[in-house]
Amino acid sequence: MKINQYQSQIYLGWKKFFFNFENLNLYISPFEPPFFLKTRIERQRNRRGRFWKRLSSSLNYNKYSKTSPRPIYPPRRASLGILSVTATQLRGTSVGVGPTHIFFKGFNKTNQNTYLFHRGFAKQLQWVQKGDLLADCSASSKGELALGKNLLAAYMPWEGLNFEDAVLINQKVITQYTSLHIEKYDVEILENEKLTSNLPLRENPEPLLEENGIIKIGSWVQEGDILVGKITSRLSKKQLSRETENLNLNIVQYEQLLYDIVGQDLIKIQENSLRVPSGISGRIIKISICYQKEVSPHIQRGGLPPEVLCPLSMPYIPLAAGGSGSGRRRCGSGRGISSRSSFYSWKKNHNHKRVWWWNLFNQFSNIKFQKFSLNPQFFKKKSKQFIRKSKIVKVVIYIATQRELKVGDKISGRHGNKGILSKIFGNYDMPFLLNGECLDILLNPLGVPSRMNVGQILECILGLTGHIFRTKFQTVCFDEMNGYEASRSLIYSKLLKSANQTKQKWLFSKKTPGKVNIFDGRDGLIFHQSVLFGYAYIMKLIHIVDEKINARSTGSYSLITQQPLRGRAKQGGQRVGEMEVWALQGFGSAYTLQELLTVKSDDLMGRNRLMLTLLKNTPLNFGTPESLRVVLRELQSLCLDLNILY
Repeated sequence: MKINQYQSQIYLGWKKFFFNFENLNLYISPFEPPFFLKTRIERQRNRRGRFWKRLSSSLNYNKYSKTSPRPIYPPRRASLGILSVTATQLRGTSVGVGPTHIFFKGFNKTNQNTYLFHRGFAKQLQWVQKGDLLADCSASSKGELALGKNLLAAYMPWEGLNFEDAVLINQKVITQYTSLHIEKYDVEILENEKLTSNLPLRENPEPLLEENGIIKIGSWVQEGDILVGKITSRLSKKQLSRETENLNLNIVQYEQLLYDIVGQDLIKIQENSLRVPSGISGRIIKISICYQKEVSPHIQRGGLPPEVLCPLSMPYIPLAAGGSGSGRRRCGSGRGISSRSSFYSWKKNHNHKRVWWWNLFNQFSNIKFQKFSLNPQFFKKKSKQFIRKSKIVKVVIYIATQRELKVGDKISGRHGNKGILSKIFGNYDMPFLLNGECLDILLNPLGVPSRMNVGQILECILGLTGHIFRTKFQTVCFDEMNGYEASRSLIYSKLLKSANQTKQKWLFSKKTPGKVNIFDGRDGLIFHQSVLFGYAYIMKLIHIVDEKINARSTGSYSLITQQPLRGRAKQGGQRVGEMEVWALQGFGSAYTLQELLTVKSDDLMGRNRLMLTLLKNTPLNFGTPESLRVVLRELQSLCLDLNILY
């Protein structure tokens, strides 16, 4: 199903930006709950006791939808009449409360770089009560936990391609596991740095950048594109004299003399822009800008000052005589508020059932508004009151990327049966059943007995019957307390019932119950042995091959050890440890080991002489590794006089 009905509203200052995810060409289908084993959240919902009591206190203020990806239910002891449901909010009315607005969360980033959002489930003009579902989240379907898909699976080896927990998958399943990820990139702007779209060594400004050097929302970016255009300038004459007034350096004196001769400040500019990292391509969905304190909040928010919208603080409220024990406080007459104006103290009345927090908030805002409205110059815009580019101190950019299922991704069931995707076959090459239905996934049967997670077999068979009857099963794996071979009789009875009702006798074989004969999709021939098949609940894990694959030729070195950096983020190399050295010694590869420990590691002189020896075709003389010099310096700091004898 192509997502085109949901739109995400993204607020940036006073702007309201509507972003349609149809431009992403995102093909993603909502996940579904499993056929087998009801989830924990569903069993808690059925109890309707402690679970609802824990939720209801925060759902009315919509705090619950801000922090966790869970469904939204009506407020406690309230019945709602749904007036309208949009992509961002639900508007309704209730008896005794009045109009109620429940806001949905858009596409927000999680700690695992995935997204959280709410989609409305209740319909317009629908009457809902306590316990009825209002909105689903990104991890639920109809109020049930849904993190994966029910796939038609078979346990069989196939030409060794699913050896050692490898998994074979059908190509038609790829669109069902297409996921959306949100990457976050930030950059800080220092005093000697400036944001601009006119970068050096470029004739024309970047088309995707705005005037302040920040990329436009909704732009499609790829690897290497500029997100924030930033240039760094060296210290000017005044800043240089201020920073180095106590330093007597010849270089500083020469630069000051050059400034005096030319008569102006010579500033060297260097580009230091934020670019899209390698392997990332997507669309800009959100931009957050942090300003300095000198910029007025009235300018940043583009609306009323925050003093008008915030609750009244306690220092502005003098206590009335004798009113400390009554729970009501009054303001003096000299502040533009009548002396009889009053409000409730939150500390003493927050448990009162008839005092709602939004009424208190409105009372506070009205008092604050009356106080500041006495000064008519307060809301008037001052001269030269605008946001300067130099006032921006930090820019945070969010990029939405779409990732399909690829070879190397990790998938898993609900019994710890995880595996790596080894190959993707077309629908016409996969094995098929007697009714012509092709399999979705092929699992290795050798991964079942040694791990002792035989519950996946029970899930597979009961998932088949649940798919046929469109029902769910809730049972304990191999619960023999109900009788001898209770699980076997349960499975056989369900398979026999499904075969009789569908009039497909091949679903239940008396010789091999639960197994059927399947055919090879490449040549149409039948396999020699029967195969266990059914529906298994498969989830896509966060271990994605695009975030792990790495290739490197040369890179930067550490300043202390002069060795190559490590890690994919720093474009580092692969470590040759102690055990790898033993392996090379065992095979007698002395010259390979010498290159790895000297020229390719931390031999400064050898690295410099390497290109010259290759050009002149002369033998290479290896130098001393820098790590040995570091050890000698540490020993010399302990008053041990050790030197290298050449």
